[in-house]
Amino acid sequence: MIAQKGNHFHACHEATSDSVKLHKLRKLIASLSSKQGREADFVSLYIPPETAIDEVIAFLKKESDADRKNDNAKSNLKENLKNLMRHLKQRNEIPENGLAAFAGTDLNNLEKEFSFVEQIIPSKPIGKFLCEVDSNFQLEPLREMLRDQKIVGLISLDSKEAGFGIFIGEGLKLEEEITSGISGKTKKGGQSQRRYERERDMGVNYFFRRIAEHAAKLFLENNKVTVLIVGGPGKTKNDFAEGNYLHYELKNALLDIVDTQSAGKKGVREIVSKASDEIRDMCVPEEKRAVQRVLDEIAKKNGLVTYGLNSVLESLKKGQVEVALATDSTEMIEYGTVCKKCGNPKATILNTNDFQTMKKITSTPCEKCNTLEYEIEEKDIIDVLEDAASQTDARVEVISAESEEKAKLTELGGFAALLRYKQT
Repeated sequence: MIAQKGNHFHACHEATSDSVKLHKLRKLIASLSSKQGREADFVSLYIPPETAIDEVIAFLKKESDADRKNDNAKSNLKENLKNLMRHLKQRNEIPENGLAAFAGTDLNNLEKEFSFVEQIIPSKPIGKFLCEVDSNFQLEPLREMLRDQKIVGLISLDSKEAGFGIFIGEGLKLEEEITSGISGKTKKGGQSQRRYERERDMGVNYFFRRIAEHAAKLFLENNKVTVLIVGGPGKTKNDFAEGNYLHYELKNALLDIVDTQSAGKKGVREIVSKASDEIRDMCVPEEKRAVQRVLDEIAKKNGLVTYGLNSVLESLKKGQVEVALATDSTEMIEYGTVCKKCGNPKATILNTNDFQTMKKITSTPCEKCNTLEYEIEEKDIIDVLEDAASQTDARVEVISAESEEKAKLTELGGFAALLRYKQT
């Protein structure tokens, strides 16, 4: 019989880089949001820092003893609360940023039911205590932490069209494009010319207000931007940006007005290439610069670089690595087993969908005592890299957003490392 525990611990605040923190948070949210309880038997627990563990355990014990209408839900819930209490008892205190823990029951990759506990120490402190029992996990507090990334709003306009874009992290997302229906300037002469100019000015004014309304919806309601850049050809962009059109929050977020040859979506792309140095730093973070360094080192005859998972892991263990890089779409895990009888550990790196190998591993008797009782842990490959990097003060960066750099790293197998030195 195989005892599948499925228990994981995610320490975002101890990660070697911001990209790893975000990767761990995204992975956990994606994993937990895909699960659903049979009844109201999933437990979401958020514990603020400096909370006494004994108080939390007493609270969970009270929840466990409470009457429930459904016997199946009561049985599963009791088991999940029991698992949470067992994990909390193993701690001396709540970490400095607090602790979020999630307990439920699920099917593993081998279609066997198992209980699991997922824990995360977030990169930012948890504000208030929350214990929620439902058929889904309460993940909004974690999602809120993802929203703290720098978000750049982009508008490129002239009197005929306006394009809107958003930069989150290192990825550009073109949102939409609108048109005014206003024709170009013409010469009519006399009163007709003055009337035409008044009508055109009214049309431009109306179009500016439409642009401002779209911007408020995209940048304040749908995405909370921290910086706004406006661009376009000629002085139309200045009339809009400096006029009384933008919502005051966007007006306060306006950092730069950029000259471009085009408006619309094409102009949005131009803004990025012509943005100020400060915005370039926001839109080209450390992990993208590291990929470029990898490519530069590969171009050299004896560059300080290596690539491929096995080579990167070997170099990490030898202490040669300065920065290890990986894409977030490699789908690799370390599949570990520990014999329940003799404690013999074994770990194999494989693809998350390689169920045949997983089944073979768990159906093969222990090499030391010949039993078939294992505890199993699946560790994300980024955590494997982090564990190795932490031993030698190396850093790990995860390339998440779709970009040219991510495509090039994928061509190298999804893993690369900048080296401190090469062995001769």
